Amino acid sequence: MQKIPQELDLLVIGNEPAGLWLLREYERLFPSFATQKKWERKIPRMGWLKIDKPSQTIAVGKPVSHFFSLSADSWFSAEMASSKRLFKWSPENVFNVFSSLPQDLKLRLSQNPSPPNSKERKLIQAALTQQPELLTYAQAIWKLMGRCRKITPEMKVWAALQSMELSRWNPENLVGSVSTLTTWPLAIQGSKIKSERVKSLEPSSKSKVFQYTLPSGESITAKNVVLNLTVKELLAFADEPLLEDSNIDRSILSRWSYYPLELQFQHFRLPRNVQPLTLFLDEEVLPEPDREIWPMTSSFNEDRQKVILWTTERAEFSLESLTDSFKQALKRFYFHFPEALEDLHSQSTSLGVDTCFSEEQRSSMIDTLEESAQELYELSLIHPKTRQRGLYSLLPALRCTLPYPLGTLTAASELLKELFNKKTLQQDTSSLTSNTVSSP
Repeated sequence: MQKIPQELDLLVIGNEPAGLWLLREYERLFPSFATQKKWERKIPRMGWLKIDKPSQTIAVGKPVSHFFSLSADSWFSAEMASSKRLFKWSPENVFNVFSSLPQDLKLRLSQNPSPPNSKERKLIQAALTQQPELLTYAQAIWKLMGRCRKITPEMKVWAALQSMELSRWNPENLVGSVSTLTTWPLAIQGSKIKSERVKSLEPSSKSKVFQYTLPSGESITAKNVVLNLTVKELLAFADEPLLEDSNIDRSILSRWSYYPLELQFQHFRLPRNVQPLTLFLDEEVLPEPDREIWPMTSSFNEDRQKVILWTTERAEFSLESLTDSFKQALKRFYFHFPEALEDLHSQSTSLGVDTCFSEEQRSSMIDTLEESAQELYELSLIHPKTRQRGLYSLLPALRCTLPYPLGTLTAASELLKELFNKKTLQQDTSSLTSNTVSSP
């Protein structure tokens, strides 16, 4: 059994992007802070409770990627496919077609991903008055980049403008170079984590620290803890004391979620002009997002083409209603790419499950679908602080009125000021927190 003789400076629980970014930045800044404090130890002690599930790439806008120094190999722009046209959501197309948008916004977007100020909001509102179809495309982009259900039209447009150039990015790459990190696996179906406050192990300290006992029986102590997981994951793993400290309950969750149907093709390749993100629109004039906007994401390697079709369904779904939604999404895909059916190798969900499977198999499939769902939120958390000093929340519901994962990344950059101090960050000229993005 692995043992840590001293308590950790920082423990991150969960796989969300912002917490992994925080681990990277914490290791980078710690030596400067330790020198100021005249500590003998210049290397931080950090831990990561990694949830045992497949790593997923996410789409990140270019301004966010540059501002937070996220690695990106290539860039693409989403395409909007309707019965009338195919529109590429690129900077050139957007500002040419929607001439009511001021050109000044284009430069501003490339420099800083912070939300629009009052003047910029009025400019966007004026643009929507002159060209209301702009909101159609903003809604489509928001379906992929957003997590909040309640958001103003001008903020949807702003989020869409932030997403004119996208890159696929794996958040776990952030911690690949972190040499001072100890990692523990956390099984999705495991028992709850037991949490308590204990006296610090350091002889000179009279403060209390966090102690977590894992399902394996191993205990971890830490001065600072970051909850870096989804709301459902927190509800599954946390015991009552931790839930009380985090002040989170189910009411924050929306009644709707996004569910993926993954298709694997052996030899089929999408046409070269099809972008990694395509949004099919039933209507060009303000389509209803849940039923008339159909996102499709694609990727491929040397052997397989992978396509994910996203559909909207209730969070408390019935298997029959969800598979019906998948059937509609699949029908739409084959309408556009009829030749793909011949090369289908596998799909993540059997669409005949309502008649062909036992109750045990149905239950297992429901669990799998719930784990793969993308959470949506009714309410937006405002601040990463919790009721307990030293315990912070980077749940994706945090500032979810911003395109994911910008809201939690802004909060993570603010946490650096809590964990170190402003003077340390000011002396580090490359620190991102000198120009922290704030929530609207």
